[in-house]
Amino acid sequence: MSLGFLGVDAAPAGEMRARSPMERLAVKDGARMSLRDGWNVPEAFSEPTIERRRITQKVGFADRSSLTKLELQAEPAVLARIVAQATDQGSSGGLALEPTLAGRAVIGRTPATWWCPVTPARVLVLCEPGSAQAVRAALVRAQGTAPGTVTLLDVTCGLAALSLIGPNARELLARFCAIDVRPLLTPPAAFRPGSVARTPGYVLVEAQDRLLVLVGWALGEYLWRVVADAAADLGGGPVGAQALALETADA
Repeated sequence: MSLGFLGVDAAPAGEMRARSPMERLAVKDGARMSLRDGWNVPEAFSEPTIERRRITQKVGFADRSSLTKLELQAEPAVLARIVAQATDQGSSGGLALEPTLAGRAVIGRTPATWWCPVTPARVLVLCEPGSAQAVRAALVRAQGTAPGTVTLLDVTCGLAALSLIGPNARELLARFCAIDVRPLLTPPAAFRPGSVARTPGYVLVEAQDRLLVLVGWALGEYLWRVVADAAADLGGGPVGAQALALETADA
């Protein structure tokens, strides 16, 4: 089956590229693609100053489906023990998750990983693809000492992800999502399962003006269209990995 219709240069012989379900629409909207950690990602859509202005003055949205997403399931007490052991770096004693609040932890030398409690018996772990090996290894080590049945699933290609960044990020989400993201109710680190664009999904508040939205993989194009339409009304638009990296460095 040919993938030529995606409009992306073919990868070198023998090289496999993972692709987001939003890639076709990103390319249609002018994305210049690049290879990062095995994923074809939008590097930029326009001039750096334009994308920078979007995320500092209005709102931008970025495809982050390349995030590694691991789902850990176990009895609540066992799950809490695994999370604490996997995130224990010798000083903090590891994370103790609370309902509706995600925790962040650094494992080894990797960037901080998000640990999102879906239910008392289920945690969604989000990390950059380059950190996946270290995070999985920490989970496997912690899992090996846990009693009872523990399930670790890689759901990376089960969930599409989109970041909303900028002063109007919460207003943008409110235009298509039933989850209340007013700052007093959903401060940074808040994690909410619920209805996103009339489909089951999750919202993670990564920072005051930065939200991560996750929905089923097959609905990635649908989410992109909904967000793009709503963002246009707010003077926003898509941004690429370059602008996202600059925003992250400044945070």
